[in-house]
Amino acid sequence: MNVILIFIVLLPILFVLALISRKHFSKYKGEWWFMPQISGRLQKIEVLYGRQLEDAAQVYMEQKFRRILIALAVFWVAAVGIYFLPAADPAAGPVTRPNAGEGTKEVDLTFSDGSEEKSYTLQIEPRVMTEEEFDATVTEAEEYLKKVIPGKNRDLLSVIEDICLPTKDGTGKLSIRWSSDDPSVVNKSGKVFRDDLENSRTVTIHAKLSDGIHTAAYVDQVTVLPASATESALDAAIHAIRSMEETGRENETLDLPEEMGEVKISTKKEDTKEMICKLYFLLIILGIVVFFIRQNREKEKIKERNNRLGRVFYRFVRRMSLLLSAGETLQGALAGAARVDERYLLPEVTYTMNRIRTGKAEQQAYADLGRSLSLSNYIRLFTTISTAGPRGSSQLLNLLDQEVHDAESEARDNARKRGEQAQEKLLIPMVILMATVIGIVLYPAVAGM
Repeated sequence: MNVILIFIVLLPILFVLALISRKHFSKYKGEWWFMPQISGRLQKIEVLYGRQLEDAAQVYMEQKFRRILIALAVFWVAAVGIYFLPAADPAAGPVTRPNAGEGTKEVDLTFSDGSEEKSYTLQIEPRVMTEEEFDATVTEAEEYLKKVIPGKNRDLLSVIEDICLPTKDGTGKLSIRWSSDDPSVVNKSGKVFRDDLENSRTVTIHAKLSDGIHTAAYVDQVTVLPASATESALDAAIHAIRSMEETGRENETLDLPEEMGEVKISTKKEDTKEMICKLYFLLIILGIVVFFIRQNREKEKIKERNNRLGRVFYRFVRRMSLLLSAGETLQGALAGAARVDERYLLPEVTYTMNRIRTGKAEQQAYADLGRSLSLSNYIRLFTTISTAGPRGSSQLLNLLDQEVHDAESEARDNARKRGEQAQEKLLIPMVILMATVIGIVLYPAVAGM
């Protein structure tokens, strides 16, 4: 429980720190060391720049802070509840004995004399009935037996089928042992043998009803028709407790002492607090799993963006080369070629053009564009443009032609890989389909053999 106590002390501190961070986040958001990483991550998911990017990053972090606050509050309330939950009383005390007819109850006891400790499982038998209770139960059992003994027969005066001799009364409190004065006709299980009978025969059946202490007799007649070492202190305490249980079976409860001489006795009860602690830590694990699921979703979005940009790279480079060859300016060629992907590529290029128009150095803007797109082929392309652009369009065209050639080869390789992956995915269904067809064809021949 020390772990729970640590949570109770630590969680409010973390909660206050998170609350302060949430309150002053907007004021000092530019100074947070992780904001560039958050902005870069958001740019990989969606095209965002300038004020729009700052607002998105702020909303993102505010959501994170809010979730952290809620999680800390929930975990703190749960930790306090677990800590103050009444623990199972380790001391010995009243133990409710099972009622007559119920199963045996087990109580785990711990005996300790300060230097040694011994465990013992006490078997508590069901409560024994008093004489009056037993007599009343026997009366009910007799009425029950008169109803069930005939079984499928009309009555016990004309028995032609097996009779029913139950081993328990209707309440389950009494055990019944049967005997017959003529087992060759009716045995103690109620089996009737009438094949060798020439005349009707009356058989007396006897039942001994018992609750383990008291006994009673029941008699009825059936007429069958013919057919055509020195104990230690701990062991002494164990035996004493067992004796208390055996001699007190008429009582509803068994009062266990907390100590016998130098031996201390305690009961081992199911600890509800321990179970809730396990549930508490399970919730923590669940929170971690949810966090990683959200992170994985963001990674999937980034992967989808990168795959899309990778697929359109060849078309983008080829169109830009054609536009430059037709006499278009570099900025115009970039803007025209970027239309091959209006979801990711065109917004990035448009933002770069706007930066150049507002005074950003062209070489630096192109280099930043390549890093923003983050894929190696785009970084290489825009690094080439930023270095070769000022030298003249002819030099740039030659480099772009080489890029087109490389991109075309890469596109063919990627197409081949995707085809191989598709074939691998189709292989198992094809094998299953073929096995099914073969089974359908061969089954009539095999079944007819």
